[in-house]
Amino acid sequence: MAKTGKHKSGHGQRRQEIRRNLPKPTTTLKSALMRPEFLRSGLIIFCFLVLTSLLVIWSSEQVLVRDGQLMSETRVKRLDYVVVDQVATENRREEALRSSPRIYEINRNAMSRLQSELEGLPTAVAGRTTLDELAEEIRTKFHLDEGALKLLQTMSVDGEPTPQWLGWVQQLVHPVVLSRTPILDEQEFQLYSITPIPNRLLLQDDGRRDTLRAEAVSLQKLEEEPDDRLVVDMILSAGFPASLASTIAGRIASEGLPTIILDGKLTETTSLQRASNIEPVLVEHEKGQVLFRRGDILTPAQYESVLLETQQFGALGGFPDRWLARLGLIGLLAGLSIFFAAYATTSWPKISRNPLRLIALAVLMTVMLGVSVFVSAEAVVFLWAATLAPILFVAMVVRLAYDQRLAIFLGGVQAAMTALSLQLGIGWFILAMVGCGAVVGQLSEVRDRHSLLHSALLGAVVLSIGTIVLGLVELPMVPAVWPQLLGQALLAAASSIGVGFLVLGILPSIERAFSITTGMTLAELRDPRRPLLQQLQQRAPGTYNHSLQVANIAEAAADAIGADSLLVYVGALYHDIGKMNKPEYFVENRGEGPNKHENLSPAMSLLVIIGHVKDGIELAREYHIPRQIIHFIEAHHGTTLVEYFYHAAKQQAQEDENVTVEEIEYRYPGPRPRTKEAAILMLSDCVESAARAMTERKPSQIEQLVRDLSMKRLMDGQFDECNLTFTELAQIQAAIVSRVNAIYHGRVSYPEEEADEQEPVANTA
Repeated sequence: MAKTGKHKSGHGQRRQEIRRNLPKPTTTLKSALMRPEFLRSGLIIFCFLVLTSLLVIWSSEQVLVRDGQLMSETRVKRLDYVVVDQVATENRREEALRSSPRIYEINRNAMSRLQSELEGLPTAVAGRTTLDELAEEIRTKFHLDEGALKLLQTMSVDGEPTPQWLGWVQQLVHPVVLSRTPILDEQEFQLYSITPIPNRLLLQDDGRRDTLRAEAVSLQKLEEEPDDRLVVDMILSAGFPASLASTIAGRIASEGLPTIILDGKLTETTSLQRASNIEPVLVEHEKGQVLFRRGDILTPAQYESVLLETQQFGALGGFPDRWLARLGLIGLLAGLSIFFAAYATTSWPKISRNPLRLIALAVLMTVMLGVSVFVSAEAVVFLWAATLAPILFVAMVVRLAYDQRLAIFLGGVQAAMTALSLQLGIGWFILAMVGCGAVVGQLSEVRDRHSLLHSALLGAVVLSIGTIVLGLVELPMVPAVWPQLLGQALLAAASSIGVGFLVLGILPSIERAFSITTGMTLAELRDPRRPLLQQLQQRAPGTYNHSLQVANIAEAAADAIGADSLLVYVGALYHDIGKMNKPEYFVENRGEGPNKHENLSPAMSLLVIIGHVKDGIELAREYHIPRQIIHFIEAHHGTTLVEYFYHAAKQQAQEDENVTVEEIEYRYPGPRPRTKEAAILMLSDCVESAARAMTERKPSQIEQLVRDLSMKRLMDGQFDECNLTFTELAQIQAAIVSRVNAIYHGRVSYPEEEADEQEPVANTA
C-alpha cells in the first residue's frame, strides 16, 4: 500500500511539473476581440440585427387578423382613448344638409318684364274698339276678350295708364304678393312641395329671409290652366277687377318663367355652414374592453375596432407600453443573432474564413423574414404560407450549401424571428421545426432532381398533418373551425411543394452564390460522355484508366468514414486531367515507347511533372468545373516531394560540387488538402500508382504499402489542414487495402494440360 501511495505521489509530482512547464496562454479577451475575423463578423451581425429588428418591430405592430377569421384568443383594448365616430358624425351632417333651408329670391328679370308689359297694356289698347284692331301677339299673350278690352279702355287717360292701374300692377309684382302664391318650374315645384315650411325662405331686398308658407303653383299646371284659382286670388289681392283676372293670369302663364327662383349659391353656402357647425360625435373607449373573444368569427365591425385600437395604441401609447416591448424584442433578436454568428463561425471554418459566406447567410435570412412579414401584413389570408415557405427555403438552401446540422439550426433561428415578428405561439414554432426536420432530413444526399421533390412532398404531408393537429390544440371546436383548418393545411402543403420546385429551378444560382456543388451536379460531372473526360480518354487513356481506379478506391475509403463519396469519386476522375497536355511524359501513357525524361535534366522533368497540376486547373476553369473539384486537382499531390527527380538531381549534384539541390525546389506547390475528401484522394492516388508498379501484389504487401504511404504523408504534414483523425485514417487505410486487393487480386494458376482444356473465361477469376 505504501508503495502504491508513493507511486501515485510520484505521478502527481510529474503532472504538476508538466503543468508548470506548459506555455501559458497569451491570448487575452481584448486580443481575441480585436482579431479581424471577429470584428468582421461583429459588423455583419450588427447590420443583421438592425435590419431584422426593424422588420420584427414593424410587423409586431401590424393587424394580423381578418374579418371572417375564427379567433383562437380573446383580445382587449390596451388603453383608454376617445375617437370621433365618423359614421354618426357624417349622419348628423347629412341630416343638417338635408334640413338646411332652400332660399329663394324674386325673379327680377321676369317680374320687371311683366310689370313693364302690364303698365303699357292700357296704352297699347287705347282707342281700339274691337279685338281685330289689336296685334295677334297681344291678343294671345293677354287672353283678351271684348269685356276685358272695354274695361282696359277706361284704364287710360290721353293714352297714358291711370294711376290706379299703375298701382295695381306695382302691387302685383310686390314681393309680399308674389310670396303668397309662388310660381315655380316643375322640378323646383316638386322640391318646394316636400320641403318643410320653416326651410322655405324668401330673400328680401334688405337681406331679411321671410318664410314661404303659401302653396306654390307649377308652371306646367299654369300653362294647362291659366285661370288657376291660386293665381286668380293673387291677382285679385293686388286690386285688379275680377273681369281682368283672366287677362293678367294669361299673361303670367304665357311668360313661362317662375316668379321666384332658388338662390343656389346662397342655399349651398348656408347648408355647408350648418353642416360644419355640427360638433363631431365622440365615442369613449375604456381600457380592458373586449375587442373579440375566443371562438368569435371576426365581423367587419370588430375588424375595424381592432384597426382603430392598433392605431390609437401606436399614437397614444406611452413609453412603457410601446418601447419596453420593442426593447425586449431587440434583446431577444440580439441573442438570436449572436447565437447564429457564434455557431456558424465556430462550427464551419469556411464561414469564419470568408465573411462573404456569413453575409450571404445573413442576407438570405433577412430577405426571407421580409417576405414573411410583408406578405402576411398585406394578405393575412396567406399568413400560413408566407411564414412557412421562407423558413423551408432557408433550410433547403443552407442544407445544399453546407449540411443538415446548420440547416436545422438556421431554420430554427428563422422560425424564432418569424414567430416574434408575427406574434405566433410556441405551437407554431414547433410545427415549423418539425417541417424543417422533415425536409432537411430527407435531403441527406441530392444526387437527382427527385431528391428535392421527395423532400418537398414529405414536408407537405408533415406540415399539413401538423397544421391540423395544431389547430385542434389552439382553435375552439366550433363548426367554423374545419374550413379554416383545411385551408391552412392546404397552404402549408402548397408552401412546401412550391419551395421544392423553386429551389429546383434556381439550384444553379444557389450553387454559384454559395460556391457549392450539389450531388446533382456531381452526378452530371461523373458522366464519361462529358467533353473533358472524353478528351482524357482519347489523349491519355492510361491516365483515364488510372483515374477510374483511383475513383473506385477513394469512393470506398470515403464511405468508410462517412465522407462525401460522390464528391471524391468525381474529384478523382478529374484530378489528373492536366496530363492530357503532355501524356507521353507520364509512365501510364508511355506504353512501349521511349522514356521522354531520358533526354531531360531532372529540373526540366520536374517542371513537366509538376506542370500537370497547373494545366489541370486551367482546363477545369476553362470548362467551368466547380471550385470543389478544382481543389482535388490542385491538392492531390499537396506539397509532397517529387522523389525520383529529387534523388536524380542530388546524384548529379554530387558529381558537380558547384550545384546544390534544395528539397523545397522539388516539391509540388500545393496547397495541401483542406478537406477529408481531398486527403482521401491524395492517399488513394499514390497507393494506386505504387501498387500498379509492384511486381508482386500480395495482400500483406499491399497492406504494408498503404501503411507506409499514409504514414509518410502524415509525417510530411500533408493532412494537417483537413481535420482528419487517427481513427478515420485507420478506417481509410483498411478500406483502401480492401479495395486495392479486390482490384489486384491473385488469379488461379492451372496446370498446363488443364489450362489448355479450360474455357478462356476461366482466366478472369
